[in-house]
Amino acid sequence: MPDNPRTRAILIIEDNLYVREIFAEVFDAAGYEVHQAGNGAEGLEILLSSPGRVSVVLTDLRMPVMDGLRFATELKKDVRFAGLPVVLLSATPMANSWEARKVFAALLVKPCPFSQLLDTVEAVQ
Repeated sequence: MPDNPRTRAILIIEDNLYVREIFAEVFDAAGYEVHQAGNGAEGLEILLSSPGRVSVVLTDLRMPVMDGLRFATELKKDVRFAGLPVVLLSATPMANSWEARKVFAALLVKPCPFSQLLDTVEAVQ
């Protein structure tokens, strides 16, 4: 872990507020600046309002308004964010996970131990 991990910021996109807040606490305790969104559209809004501020995104798959796959696909179309790693954490297995690998840096399945979640996020940055 770097000497000053607060220089890294994570955007957590999760429609379940309780789950999102737990993840936020985990990453805050690990030294991340944490941003939160309830769906992919909100996540895109946050990224567009402050490009370069977020170093990694953690997203759920199934959410209202804009799901995680559509979010990641839209994000990768924008040259400003094409290199931003996006980690998918979902309870829903993806039938086409080979296709998802084109837009996600890593795929994790809920429930996922916090240590594995942190290690994965660290590894993709």
